[in-house]
Formats: sequence, structure tokens, C-alpha cells
Amino acid sequence: MTGKGRLALVVGSGDLVPQAIEAARAAGWEVRVLSLHERDDLAAENPFQIKVSRPDQVLREIRAFKATHVCAVGGFHMSDRERETFAEFAGDREARSRGDGKLSQLGSALLKMLGLPFIGVHEIVRDLLAPEGVIGAVTSDDDLLRVMNFAFDAVRRAGTFDLGQALVVAGQRVIATEDIAGTDELLHRCAALRQRGLIGDGRATLVLAKSSKPGQPLHVDMPAVGPQTIAGAIEAGIVAIVVEAGRTLMINREEMVARADAAGIALFGIAARDG
Repeated sequence: MTGKGRLALVVGSGDLVPQAIEAARAAGWEVRVLSLHERDDLAAENPFQIKVSRPDQVLREIRAFKATHVCAVGGFHMSDRERETFAEFAGDREARSRGDGKLSQLGSALLKMLGLPFIGVHEIVRDLLAPEGVIGAVTSDDDLLRVMNFAFDAVRRAGTFDLGQALVVAGQRVIATEDIAGTDELLHRCAALRQRGLIGDGRATLVLAKSSKPGQPLHVDMPAVGPQTIAGAIEAGIVAIVVEAGRTLMINREEMVARADAAGIALFGIAARDG
């Protein structure tokens, strides 16, 4: 996206955050950083420290900055109490912990209260989205393609229950799904299962699948993969990673693909067929 404006950048964890800040300024945006987590690498930005228990302060800061647009980037982690507080402030009268999909919808509703458009980080940082088909140098045979399609369909179904955005399969069997700890922890769990001899000792190939949840707003909490994902995949014995084409962020893409190629891990993008 080109054009100038005042961008309130709500940031979480991860390497994409400083890249997004730099890209936004290079494109002509005036940027105000609001951070959900304390980050030493952002000290020069003097970020507004978000307290999820006080969403009214976040809205007040965005108004004070006179933002014209809002963008969220990075990983976001909230406790049950924080989720409940946020949901109640956004007008959800069912005071219980909400899943990520529901919270992203509530976040969109809050921004509508401000009258501000929400833009995706992929509109700021170029060439972030995963393409369809083979990514990298490692190709897949028909058997592996069948497993990847099974894994992708499974992660899409899991998304309808507002579960995580990733899972791992062994052949035609789902062996682990992402929880609130994220994809890195999912891969650590799979590595532990492999060390115990529970997976990865037969002919069934291990495949990681990542996808957005059906109906999920694409301007917040998009699935992402990067070099750290490849490191975890190597530890877990993953032979292929399948992602949702056009809706998955590829962080530090060149480094990630190079690491996957070196490890013999196939990367593949599939376009969702169910919205």
C-alpha cells in the first residue's frame, strides 16, 4: 500500500515488527507504536505500553495520535482474564474467555467505533504472502502431496472450532494441534513425541500445516512461518510444510526458504476453497 497517513501500529512479539515499522516509514506513513509486550528492541520508538485490562486507554491513545489507519503485527498472547476484560469492553455480554477468532472480530468492532480502517501488515511490507504451489527447491511426490492435502483440510476444519492455526499429521493421522502456546511449542511437543518413539519411526511422513481460520479477518493474527519455524520443523522431523496461499505471512522469506532447502523440507502453498 502506498500513500501517506498516520498509522497506529499495534505490535506484539516476533521479528516482523521492526521490519513493519521500517517499511511503513519508508512508504511515507507517520507511525505511532503501541506495544502489547515489553520489547527492548523498540525502546527508541518510545512505544505506548498496552494494558489489555484497560482497552479504553488504547483507544484514547489512538485518538490522541489522530490516526488515520490501524495495523496489527506480531504475535499476541492474552490471559483468560485479559480476554474476558477485552470482550466485555467490546460489548460481548457473555463474560467468558474468548477464542482468537472471536477476539479479532471484537477488535474490528472496536475500530469501527473509532471510524478507522484496519489494514493488514501485508499491505505495508511487500512480498510477505505465501504463493500457491511449490515454494523453494524441494519438490513433492504424489504420496507427499496427498498427505499435505489431508493436513491442510484438517487444519481448516480445526479452524472452524476456533482452535489454533496449525497442526501436525503423520500420514493420514492428526497427531498434534496448536494451542495458546503457538506453533513453536507445537513443534517442540512433536519433537518430544518423536524422541519417545511415538511418531516418526514408520513410513508415515510428518507434515506441518498452517492456515487462517475460516471467516477470520485477514488484517489481524494472520498465520506466519519463518526461519524459526524451519528450526522447529527440523527438530520435530517434519518433511513438509503446507500453508494457506495468499493468507500466510512468510517472515524473512529468503532465509526461511534457504534453511528449508538445506534441510530437504518441502514448502507448499494451497489456496483455501472454503472461504
